Amino acid sequence: MDDARPNAAEVRSKRGPEAALAIVIGGVLALTFGWSALGLVRDTLHFNCSWGIGGEWGPDGTWVCADGIGYLGVAVVLGGMSALIIVAGLLVAIAAPSRGRSVMFLVLAAVPIGWIGWWTYYAATLYSGPRPAGETGLGLWAATVLPSIILCTVSLIVGAARPLMMRRWSFVALWCGVGLMLIATVLQLGIGIATFVSAGMLAAAGVGRAPAR
Repeated sequence: MDDARPNAAEVRSKRGPEAALAIVIGGVLALTFGWSALGLVRDTLHFNCSWGIGGEWGPDGTWVCADGIGYLGVAVVLGGMSALIIVAGLLVAIAAPSRGRSVMFLVLAAVPIGWIGWWTYYAATLYSGPRPAGETGLGLWAATVLPSIILCTVSLIVGAARPLMMRRWSFVALWCGVGLMLIATVLQLGIGIATFVSAGMLAAAGVGRAPAR
């Protein structure tokens, strides 16, 4: 009778669809709200825009930005990176649940956060022409994007307790991490094309393994 029971190692290595499902949900959310990234880089960070004041610019000054085609490259760069991470995550999800697989998911969760943080910094600071009084590209990025990037990073650290420690309490840490990352994304929806993917990877890192006592 006892021989018919699966041992603990077999239970912990049992494959299931949960990780892949978390990744797909993150990808769908990223796709759904991906348009917000274009609004962030164009209307907030003024990427591919020029500032002028007086004359045809008006007495108060205004930003003039490229048309939609001018931001096609942005969509390809940001969307392409997220798509690559999703494909990589789905490939990792084929493996049996293990600490190594969880670490890979955490790495894949960190990459989009770093990528969107760097790319939005680049978009905000590329323009070297005149700006409204008191405005700098770095200051604009720090005020509009950096707080959400920091919160996403903290969320990843908090959520990592589940896949790395696998204690019973770490289940709460995992979903607190995922929840904080979603809050950070809502605060600046323009980064959602990347951070929704990160949230899916973080959730995937914590599923499929039995917690230690």
